[in-house]
Amino acid sequence: MAKHNAAVYGVQDRIEFIVGDFVAMADTLKADVVFLSPPWGGPQYSKEETYDLEKSLIPLPASELFAKCQKITENIAMFLPRNSNTQQLSMLAGPGGAVEIEQNFLDRKFIALTAYYGELINE
Repeated sequence: MAKHNAAVYGVQDRIEFIVGDFVAMADTLKADVVFLSPPWGGPQYSKEETYDLEKSLIPLPASELFAKCQKITENIAMFLPRNSNTQQLSMLAGPGGAVEIEQNFLDRKFIALTAYYGELINE
């Protein structure tokens, strides 16, 4: 789908799609942006009032995934459950850092959050 969309918008020559195990590949990657959509741990995430990004994300806690991303780039986007702990997302930015949290809707239903860091923040 992403490759198709890139072709539709005429940017396919400016994007390299990498498919694989991020945790295994992270130390070898170089990129301008990292977009993460880590497994949420199954449908039980929706039963939690607040989704704990340190205990529930698979295969690593959010802080460890984020640290791996920061070795690649400061421009990070994370697609996460709608009930994610936003304080934890803020903490990932570090002291003096910033995060922009976008609510994602589909057919007027709030389905997820995307957290943006680095130059991805819309100022």
